[in-house]
Amino acid sequence: MPSFGRTGLILLLSLVIFSGMSYRWLSSYYMVEVEDKIEAPMKKWSPPTGQVKPPASCTCPAKSHDLAGSIPTANREDIQKRRAEEYKKHQARTSSILNTLLFAPSNSPLQYPIQGFTVRPLVPTLIPGLALHGVQRSSYKVSLQVTKGVLSLGNQSEAQSVKGGGKKLLILEKLSLEELNKLLAKVTYTIPVYHIHTGDLVHFSFELHEAVFPIAIRQPTVPVLFDMGTNISDQVTVTTKTFMRYKELKVLIRSLRQFYKDVVLIIADDSFTPEKITEENVLQYIMPGGQGWFAGRTLAVSQVTTKYFLWVDDDFIFTEKTKIEDLVEVMEATPELDVVGGSVSGNQFYFSIAYEEGDGVTGGCMDRKPNKKFQSLPNYPQCSIVNGVVNFFLARTDAVNRVRFDPKLKRVAHSEFFMDGLGQLMVASCGHISIGHQPGGDTAQYGRFRYPGKGDGQYKLQLHYYKNHLQCLHYG
Repeated sequence: MPSFGRTGLILLLSLVIFSGMSYRWLSSYYMVEVEDKIEAPMKKWSPPTGQVKPPASCTCPAKSHDLAGSIPTANREDIQKRRAEEYKKHQARTSSILNTLLFAPSNSPLQYPIQGFTVRPLVPTLIPGLALHGVQRSSYKVSLQVTKGVLSLGNQSEAQSVKGGGKKLLILEKLSLEELNKLLAKVTYTIPVYHIHTGDLVHFSFELHEAVFPIAIRQPTVPVLFDMGTNISDQVTVTTKTFMRYKELKVLIRSLRQFYKDVVLIIADDSFTPEKITEENVLQYIMPGGQGWFAGRTLAVSQVTTKYFLWVDDDFIFTEKTKIEDLVEVMEATPELDVVGGSVSGNQFYFSIAYEEGDGVTGGCMDRKPNKKFQSLPNYPQCSIVNGVVNFFLARTDAVNRVRFDPKLKRVAHSEFFMDGLGQLMVASCGHISIGHQPGGDTAQYGRFRYPGKGDGQYKLQLHYYKNHLQCLHYG
């Protein structure tokens, strides 16, 4: 009797036992099925019960501002309705299936990528690392199912044997584990619609074993690089906003030129009676009168062409301790940083922000904590990670333009920029770099515009309630 290998014996038995049945064996003795619609939908995967809690309403710190209470009673119901609708749109835009909490099954024979698998839209991509291990069966059958994309076999000759082409469900069956794994190594994923930033989940099953793993779908972004040149003037632009304080502004310019002759200064000016500044390397942008503090900051930063900008107030004064190069050094050595603040006349103001999103209905809770920092910056013990800094800071131009200063805030504003940038901007504060502050001398006319009344503060609370979806805010 001739000698049969294991595969040959299994094949012979299969042909005898199953010859009259409806199994579809291809010439290479494996079955590939692809289905678009599944009559018995796969049970939606969910994590073990008791381990995932729904979001709960947050707790407001003592002495917080009740932001809902700042809304006039007559308009409150309508505003709350609009806010809820807008928040749903925000969630739809910013949430992702990639945020789904996934649990790795224990003692699973399935191998699959758990992180880092990214595909481009419309481009078929091999799924790396798919395999079945550590089991012995007379035949092996696995399935893969996705929601947004389609699954196929990468090899064209084998793809011709797939019923219906690429679909959302792919079933592979083989007598040999080795041959099954060869097929799994050829499985591709394609997202058939163009999307720049989304994801999908793959359900990978064998018998009673199931694993779920993510696919990130990304359109690669184009780098936007800044030429740092060889001089500080190629690297940094100084920016400021002025309003009816030309005396102080001219002192600022003279002090800047004492230490940095060629650095460009950008001025956003919303004075009601503008005074032309005719200085070399000074760009003055005249705005309609009284447009406000944050509108001016946004305009100034929008005109910066260097990698960094240094923000200063129009009544600051450069000193021998105002070392822009030192701020640049910190930023260049720590690429993940977006903003580095210094001190103003010895005042190193900084703060941290505690924020809870809440249950998605009543809103979040925010607590600004002054003089609270996280950890020291590696290699720079004088610097610490924080969430917000004083009005003297060096920042990456592109990072700040993504957050921007909200022009709705005209007079009562500073921390609000860092609140809007929470989770987007990495911020540090350094005590060894400082700038001076000119002695006070504001005119009565300036003071009438500069210092807010009760209405300004009330408006800001209303803005936080709607725009930031907060229920309470505490200023420590």
